[in-house]
Amino acid sequence: MEKTFGIGPYRLSSYLGVVEVPDDLVVSIRVLVQVGGDVVVCTNADERCHAWPGGRREPGETHVETACREVHEETGWLLDPRSVEPLGVLLLENLGEPFGTYPFPDALHLVMAARAGERAAEEWTDTEGYELSSRLVALEDAAGCVSVDEPMCIPFLELLRARA
Repeated sequence: MEKTFGIGPYRLSSYLGVVEVPDDLVVSIRVLVQVGGDVVVCTNADERCHAWPGGRREPGETHVETACREVHEETGWLLDPRSVEPLGVLLLENLGEPFGTYPFPDALHLVMAARAGERAAEEWTDTEGYELSSRLVALEDAAGCVSVDEPMCIPFLELLRARA
């Protein structure tokens, strides 16, 4: 799927399954958050619904640390770090001029699954203001809640549902 982001176009591809990739190429972590039989679905400032809160790694962070921090910042949910496991990879291939602060023209985003046990507060606001809200949706219904502009998370939701 080709899209535009920042100052140029890119191609986004998804790969299901555990994939060994060089750690320094992983710039972001996305997490499908399970709470019982539900998943967390976010609505962002672009009015898009998606089921994978997450974001950029900070220097020195492990994949699990990034997953836990990003999910907490964006949704208020606290992940069980022992439950974080890989589901696959998103490859963002830059088709134009370099953009952002990515270390390479292309970028890898790991997609993880994890379980959350509690929420830090009933009313939560994304610490950076990008996610406007998050809600719990039954796993079997989550793919139908994802915006047309966010189709790449659907195969990961289907994988998660098949494993349930």
